[in-house]
Amino acid sequence: MCENCKERIHPRFKLSETHDIVSIKDNGKEEVAISAQFGSLQILQPVISSPISTYTSDVPDFSKIQYSGNDTIYCSYNTEENGYKFFIIRLLKESIKLLQTLDIKCTDFALGKKDEIYYGNFHGSELKVLSNDGGTKKVLSTSPMIILGLHINKDNEIILGLREQGCPFPVTDVSTRQIAVFGESKKRKLLIEYDQKSKKLFSYIWRISTDLYNNIYAIDLFENLNGRLVALERSGGVKFIYEGHSGVNSSPTPFNPSGIVVTKTNIIIVSDKDNHSLHALNTKGDIIGLQTLTDLGVTYPASLCLDSEGFLLIGCYTIVNEGNIAKIHVAKITL
Repeated sequence: MCENCKERIHPRFKLSETHDIVSIKDNGKEEVAISAQFGSLQILQPVISSPISTYTSDVPDFSKIQYSGNDTIYCSYNTEENGYKFFIIRLLKESIKLLQTLDIKCTDFALGKKDEIYYGNFHGSELKVLSNDGGTKKVLSTSPMIILGLHINKDNEIILGLREQGCPFPVTDVSTRQIAVFGESKKRKLLIEYDQKSKKLFSYIWRISTDLYNNIYAIDLFENLNGRLVALERSGGVKFIYEGHSGVNSSPTPFNPSGIVVTKTNIIIVSDKDNHSLHALNTKGDIIGLQTLTDLGVTYPASLCLDSEGFLLIGCYTIVNEGNIAKIHVAKITL
């Protein structure tokens, strides 16, 4: 709509105050920006059905979970309120069995093909691997950069989120925030720091995932822990940036991405922790599912993974005064 129509004609219509107006000069601009303005008009599908199973633990947080088979899950958390813990559990019929606790303090971790644990020590620059026999060895060094998010794709490439030494915030012009891709030989193949307009892309790379074509999806957090999803082509170019949806998010309740998983059908699911919701997108950045989970008894969804049958596992966080009762919910994806 042009400015003249907006100011002189449109206000004559009933319910005009409820309309979202897009300037004619914005026609043809980025799909992400336009879809955000029309987001409230979309009819979106729920992401999951009611949980099939719910497991209550004696820990305060499932910040990261990864399924390894035989109902075994590798878990970690690292928070100011609760300290850190790395542990392996098994989901039984009605309870959780603790299999092992490991002395690993990390921001993120990933499992290798034989369930080796890849991790970078918290505030450290060395990527290490803990094998099944208990031996630990250095894989590579990113010095002087600190390792944040960590992911291993289907081709066994290691993808790391990196930042410079020192305090993570505020992010300034001299800050360095990158994604680095390493091949099986552990030689760096790709380094991503800027978009196609030479603008810095990242603030704090919290989690990383990839789709069937090895496109990269990174949760990027800001200082107040709201954030966005940055989608990158295999070459490093930006595919899209997703900053939440007006059906859930607003200025008082910004997008708070925490966990991410990509299904075998290339659906990208992101947990919006503080808003108790799931956002589902296709690989073009179109939102195809949006669901607030509180009616299903799911609150503070912190981490996501898929089991061997394609069910979604949701690891949750508990607020400080709730105690050590963090839950894992198992649900069927409905998209």
